[in-house]
Amino acid sequence: MTTQEILSRLKCVRRTAKGWMARCPAHQDRSPSLSAREAEGRILLHCFAGCRVEAICSAIEVRLSDLFTERGERRKAVPRIVRDAERDLARGGLRSRLTTSDRERPVTVVLADRTNPDSAIARALALTVEGELVQVAFAPETESR
Repeated sequence: MTTQEILSRLKCVRRTAKGWMARCPAHQDRSPSLSAREAEGRILLHCFAGCRVEAICSAIEVRLSDLFTERGERRKAVPRIVRDAERDLARGGLRSRLTTSDRERPVTVVLADRTNPDSAIARALALTVEGELVQVAFAPETESR
């Protein structure tokens, strides 16, 4: 289902800087309190009065799965060590040592197995040669790929 199809089921829709505002169909709404926007293949709905997204979908007769505009394969689970490394990157860490222009570039995190890090390090070097910023994260001893 497209964003426009979802919006067509709502009342008092108006465009905002980041998406749309509309009256929430899940409660008696006198002024728009429902925010709708697109992000990464999803339609995000948020009622500032506190209505749950399930109630909003039920009121406009759509399924929760209809809010996902991009169909395809599910994302592979990201190991915790990689999520932690990405969080540390976002907080500062490596980025604080980069030039101003490099701070805006994305950093790729490569997960390495402590017992055999060769393939991960080779991948990180190849990505670096291609111009990417790379951080290698080593999995804890009990957790491998």
